[in-house]
Parts: sequence; C-alpha cells; structure tokens
Amino acid sequence: MSRTDDLFALCGNSRPRDPKGRNARLHFFGTLPFDDGTRLNQKDGSRFSTHAPSAYEQPQPYDLSAPCPTVVALVSVNGGVGRSTLVTALSSGLQRLGESVVALDLDPQNALRQHFGVDPELLGVGRASLLDTRWETLLQAGFAGCQVIPFGNTGIQQKDNLQGWLTREPKWLAQRLSTLGLSERQIMLIDTPAGDNVYLHQALSVADCVLVVVQPNAACLGTLDQLDAVLAGYLERERPPQRLYVINQLDERSAFSLDMVDAFKLRLGDRPLEVVHREPSISEALAFATDPLDNLAASVACDDINDLCRLLIARKKAR
Repeated sequence: MSRTDDLFALCGNSRPRDPKGRNARLHFFGTLPFDDGTRLNQKDGSRFSTHAPSAYEQPQPYDLSAPCPTVVALVSVNGGVGRSTLVTALSSGLQRLGESVVALDLDPQNALRQHFGVDPELLGVGRASLLDTRWETLLQAGFAGCQVIPFGNTGIQQKDNLQGWLTREPKWLAQRLSTLGLSERQIMLIDTPAGDNVYLHQALSVADCVLVVVQPNAACLGTLDQLDAVLAGYLERERPPQRLYVINQLDERSAFSLDMVDAFKLRLGDRPLEVVHREPSISEALAFATDPLDNLAASVACDDINDLCRLLIARKKAR
C-alpha cells in the first residue's frame, strides 16, 4: 500500500482534526472583541443595552434582476487555512490585472480588516445591518485600488441577533448586495468563516464561483466529504456556482505535503485544483498591514496568485 493509500485509509476511517487549527486561528484573528451587552444608537452613536432582536430586522425591497458583480466565495471546513490572506492577495492581484474588486468580510472574527489595515472602530456589516445602515457607507480603501467592506466589531448579543436574522432571511445577502450599485464588470471576493454556518450559506446563495481553500494535510482531506454535502444543494441550481479547489501554503520541501497533493488529486478527480506555494513575505505583510504582493516579484507564490487571478477572470468572462 502506497503512502497515498495510507492517507485515504486514515481519512476514511476517522474524522481527523488539525490539533494546531484552533491555535492558528486564535493567533491569526487575535482576541475576540469584548461584548458589554450594548449596541450603538443609530442617531447619536451612544450605547444602550439590548438583549432582544433588533427592531431594524425588516426585509427591504430589492431587484434581483439588477446588474451584479461576479461573486467569488472563499470557503473551507477547516480553520487556519489562510482564507483571509488569500482574499487579500487575490484582491490586490485582480486589481493589478485591471479588474475592479470589492472584498467583503462575512466572518464575525473580523480578520480581513487586519490584513488591509482598516480602523477596528469603523462600522462594519455586522452592526450596520442591525442598525439599517446602507453598506455603501462601509466601503474602505484597500490595496492597489480595491475596496474593502469589513465585518466590524460585534458583541455576543449582536452576533446572536444577526445570526437569527440571517437564518430567517435566506436572501439577506442578495438584498444587501443589490443596494451597493456594483456593476457586472466588478468582482466581489467574500471571506467566510470556517465550517458549516449561516454566513457560509448566505455567501453560497449568491456565489458564481466557490473557491475551496485547503492546506496539504490530512485534516483538510478528511473534511472534503462534509464540504461536498454542504455544497450539494447549491450545485443543483439552474445556474450552479463553479468550483475551484486551492491547496494553500504548499511547502515543496516536505515530502508528506507533496504526498498530500497527490491524495487531493485522486480524491477530487477531474475537479480543478490549483496550488499556492508558501511564501513568508505574505505572512509578514499581515503583521504590517501592507500589500502582500508588493514584495513578491519573481517568486513562485506570486506566479501562483497571478495564475489564480487569471483563472478567475476567465471564469468571469465565461459567466
């Protein structure tokens, strides 16, 4: 039995977990925002106590036939695989190739604002939605001319209110995007939380392309069945989203990682699979909130990012 067969046997007989996944997420996202049981007053910005669903949770009319951007949702079952990092790099890469990009953070951990250096105190989609604030007021400048919409800091009660609302209103995200006034020429990249959750389903409901982000390890390989089950209903739509799998942060010096790439290829069959190599300067960019592509000239990772950007552009044109 080959090492690849061993990997499949392992993943078929158990539900492995990456023991470092939680620690990696905590290191990447930082501490969770403190919740004091209050939210902002819409009129004057003061804070007042709330332990009930927001009064602003009212559906608004929207036109689904209006022009809309190509939506790419970056998803994964496993945490710590580098979704937010990849959203940041792709936003810059697509913008440099002449595209107009908006990066949307749908993860309550609010990590994307760290990558782009967005002020943590600025209002984001979490509280803005509960306060009935229009999303176009949330747009922030990103790298290379792209724009960013952060999730923003939210407390525990605010998260509960929003998740309850999103569960009851499956077209919440479609409605909000329709009010942004984005054109068909634009691309929206959506950063989603790890796992099966209401934010993921909202993103999948509007996605034209689903970018499944994994790392070359047994934990990610072992959860592909779970992700397939989540995606199944969306792939039955009249216009199903395209799927693209990305092995992120590949270190070719590791024989085991290369074996894992072979295992993923066998598992995915003819489904498209791309690779982004590990590059320390991308991680360093997060520490300084700088453009991760600024220092990637003539690197393998830069070629990987650009190849992935061109692939997304080609799929946008074929939409």
